[in-house]
Amino acid sequence: MKPKAKHAQLKRKKEIRFKSVEVTNKSGTIHRVRHPAYIFLEKGNLYIYVIITHSFKVQEYIVIELAKNPNPIDKRKGYWVAEIRKDTKDKFGKKKEGWKLDEEDDAKIRDFFKNIKKDDSVD
Repeated sequence: MKPKAKHAQLKRKKEIRFKSVEVTNKSGTIHRVRHPAYIFLEKGNLYIYVIITHSFKVQEYIVIELAKNPNPIDKRKGYWVAEIRKDTKDKFGKKKEGWKLDEEDDAKIRDFFKNIKKDDSVD
């Protein structure tokens, strides 16, 4: 089997999406969460993501400042919530066009996810 070329791996990184999150409540109605999701991993019908926000305080969660706001028209500071979330694809709305996360921030999120996976495997 032929190994994948470097450009194929880079192309895959560009396909990462920002989407608005839609959550279905108990009565079956859908309401939209105002924070966009940064989807960094896709497993079958499951998205693994973090929430992007402007707020430096989100309930009891830790937030980490982004090097650059992923929204190209927004000049405010951006943060990501240090909590890995998983949901099925049907819980997500449309793709945010033109949004791009800085490579440094992407690496931080992926390292955080790897550390969480290591900690979970110890139990």
